[in-house]
Amino acid sequence: MKKALFLILCAVLLAACDSSVKQPEVLTYASNTHDYQRFVQVTDVEHTDTATILTFFFNNRMMPGSICILPQTYLSDEQDRHYKALFGVEHPLGEYFFPDKDGTYFHVAFEPMPADVQVFDMIEGEGEGQFKIMGIHAPSYKPAKPEFSKEEIEEARQIKHAIFNKGAICLRGNIRGYDRSQNYQTFKMIFSDYFQEESTTIALEIDSLGYFEKSFDVNHAMGVSIVDQRGTWHSFVALAGDTVDVQFLENGTTRYSLSDGRPYPLERYNRLSQSIRTADNWTIQFDKSLNLSKALEYARQWRTLALEFVDYIAVKYDYSAFEYEYARIMAQNEVVESYLDYRMDAQMGLFTAGKLGESRLVRKLNNPEALEFIAGFPANDSLMMIMPVQWSIFNRYKYDQPFYSPAHVYAHDKPDIVSRFAWQYYRTDSTHLDNDRKLFGRDEPSLFGKVCVMQDIPAHLDTLKKYVLQEGNESPDLVLTSYMTKMKELFNDDNLSAQADMIYQDYIRTKTPYWDLPECRGTDVLKSILAKYPGKYVYLDFWSTGCGPCMAAIRDMYKNNRKVMTDDHDKFVMVFITSDPEQVYEPFRKEWLEGAQSYRVSQDDYNAMAGLFNFSSIPHHELITPDGRAVTAVPPMAAVNPDDLSF
Repeated sequence: MKKALFLILCAVLLAACDSSVKQPEVLTYASNTHDYQRFVQVTDVEHTDTATILTFFFNNRMMPGSICILPQTYLSDEQDRHYKALFGVEHPLGEYFFPDKDGTYFHVAFEPMPADVQVFDMIEGEGEGQFKIMGIHAPSYKPAKPEFSKEEIEEARQIKHAIFNKGAICLRGNIRGYDRSQNYQTFKMIFSDYFQEESTTIALEIDSLGYFEKSFDVNHAMGVSIVDQRGTWHSFVALAGDTVDVQFLENGTTRYSLSDGRPYPLERYNRLSQSIRTADNWTIQFDKSLNLSKALEYARQWRTLALEFVDYIAVKYDYSAFEYEYARIMAQNEVVESYLDYRMDAQMGLFTAGKLGESRLVRKLNNPEALEFIAGFPANDSLMMIMPVQWSIFNRYKYDQPFYSPAHVYAHDKPDIVSRFAWQYYRTDSTHLDNDRKLFGRDEPSLFGKVCVMQDIPAHLDTLKKYVLQEGNESPDLVLTSYMTKMKELFNDDNLSAQADMIYQDYIRTKTPYWDLPECRGTDVLKSILAKYPGKYVYLDFWSTGCGPCMAAIRDMYKNNRKVMTDDHDKFVMVFITSDPEQVYEPFRKEWLEGAQSYRVSQDDYNAMAGLFNFSSIPHHELITPDGRAVTAVPPMAAVNPDDLSF
């Protein structure tokens, strides 16, 4: 019976797709999560008494690659009822296959779904980080908008305005059933200061009863992720001035609450998957048939669809008012980022500059309709501060042609190179903020524009200090503090000025020799290791046998450049650090690290050093100079030359 059903469905499906490429009869709001699968489209949905049959088109224009639909794939309708995958017609479930040169149609049958279902999702696996196509619907479908109570709207408003409050965030909590005999006395905690591009990793120390507490002085919201003993991630957002109580339960779940009894509304802030694409970035970036006007129209269309998508998931998954506003901003910014990417490519001459000539291209880039579209997206809203995945949009925005005008910011009349660079940075940022003010039609530059400027402060400080040290005729502290004073005048905002001070203090801390850093577990472990190599450049490799790239790099080094890692150099030593258990560490050490400087430290000590050096993934490399400074921007092991450490 099953075989007969299979043959009947195959005949129906193949008869339906014997024609050439056709236009999709259905639309999707958001494409798949995996980059290499982003060209999978649902082109048709057929309802029968025995199955719901989806027709897919796999268009692999950009890179050759395979795809498979796993057996645990299912459809989810508006009420989140699930319909399991039954079989694939051309390719069995779970089997990888490659598309033809011009693309491939394939079909998958699912359990029968009611024909009156207007919109549904396709989820592969458990739905987290897997292959998804969200919001499959007919062109005529329009989602309902969510409705919120006055209390929810007021709560969202309060959260929004609380983001820039100055104060200390305190995280405290306990682990139910905590057993210190596990030799795991810390959690790895990653907190994101959203004025900086990178997150910071620290060790969250746990006492013998399973309690922990940590405070941070901030002027805005802070994102936090804690990795527990199971390797499970727990993510949330904390606001300045709040004390957040975190309870890790024995079943692996987590509860959050505020110490003053208020509800904790930010717990689910990241439920909108940050990897789902509401805009087809590759189409807008790489389709050479597009021009600037078509790209603008395409971006407008995707913005409309993105907002409809947010309406759809907000109703289906019962979003709060704050989550709804947050999701709308995320979706719109992703679309605008794609459009700004395209404008940047055009500006750099990858598409039309050669045909138009520079002056005509600039005029096209400054098209009033395009500027109106850019000014219309909500990136200048304060909610931008709690968007950990949107930092890349800053550079697109700041260096887009309407904002960036470098030709008139050089100062040739300044007496020395240090003053010239300081003045140039100040004038460049002044010009950007002035353009931002004009674009948004306001007396004051937007918050988003100011944060764009603030993003560059650490790099500017680094360059200025380098030139001060080269010239040797001024005090580095005097030059840097003078520059910071001018920058804070540009912000004209007490909270942003306070944040700029924190950036400056953090910059100074990173330039301080490790022996002058405040005492903590991480510096203690570091000092105990470095004390064995006085006067040398110490290249640190943080690794694990559970990290494929780590082991590959060590094996490659041992086979091809063993002398660098094992010889006794006058001014250089390579040190390997891991927290692997003895039973897996020792066999690997004997085979691949024999003769090298290798250390196995406890998990707690490893976490503490990860916090000290601000890394959350491995392999990670640091270079400690003889004068105690840490250099993070170092080459991979294979490129290290003990006789040339100029990096």
